[in-house]
Amino acid sequence: MRRVLCSSARRFGVRGLPRRTRVHEVAPRDGLQNETTVLSTPAKLSLIRQLVASGPSSVEVTSFVRADVIPALADADEVCAQLWQQEWAHDARSDGMEFVGLVLNKHGFDRFLRAQLDAVTLVVSCTDTHSKANSGKGFDDALVAMFDLVRMAHAEGVKVRTYASMAFGCPFEGDVEEARVRAVVTAMAEAGADTVVLADTIGTGHPEQARALAELALEIVPAERLGMHMHDTYGRAVDNCAVGVQLGLVHMDSAVGGCGGCPFAPGAAGNLATHDLLAMLDDAGVAHGVDSARLVDAHATLEAALGREMKPHHVGRHG
Repeated sequence: MRRVLCSSARRFGVRGLPRRTRVHEVAPRDGLQNETTVLSTPAKLSLIRQLVASGPSSVEVTSFVRADVIPALADADEVCAQLWQQEWAHDARSDGMEFVGLVLNKHGFDRFLRAQLDAVTLVVSCTDTHSKANSGKGFDDALVAMFDLVRMAHAEGVKVRTYASMAFGCPFEGDVEEARVRAVVTAMAEAGADTVVLADTIGTGHPEQARALAELALEIVPAERLGMHMHDTYGRAVDNCAVGVQLGLVHMDSAVGGCGGCPFAPGAAGNLATHDLLAMLDDAGVAHGVDSARLVDAHATLEAALGREMKPHHVGRHG
């Protein structure tokens, strides 16, 4: 096994800064799912339109879960139906932007297919307790379900983003062994996921841990298929992502205004704010394609809709 891992490390290991990072905007899904204020369908479409105008590589528009589980996203089907009535959405897709939705099971995937989005997000928790809380399945059953959903998605020509949730720590089980993270990443690679994302769901990660887990993942998956999803509970999200970028990881999640949280992860704060991610990428000289000035409109729209101030936005240069 050691010989195999060393060979993989030489193949997929550190490459230095990527020429371009793919920014995945998660505010409409991960950002809204834990908010006490529930946005109307038109308000969500307005937010998505403004986020699309800023130019991220992809936007996660909703999740297809039971309304009683995530009430804030109960209108997922209607959001997507109205999305494809908008000329700007078709134009963005023609220009290469991807629209993404999260599912937890076969029923959710069937709804996803009817919504005609471009890529599906699948989540596997690295701990058994959170897996049961989040998906109703234990760790082993969640891995089996993930394999089945990846197979179904690829049969439909749909791209798959897989997330190793709780990779940096769990509110129920505490520290997570690297061996468990390795098992999840390996399973995702073997399933054929297009993208594998290390997720710090409760925001406890630190740069040294980010480096260790990124280097672990690089033994299994090439940098161009790897990413990070960081929550900012202790203000370290951007530093953790900076480590990933330095190691060549291409896919970075963020949410406008730093909104978000996980209903099934007590203590989870908001996501890495998109403007903080862009500032870090600009400082590093890594292209990202997002127009920070246009992101201001989405930031203002979200503040008005939620009735509260978000993380301050500082206009940067176009990436």
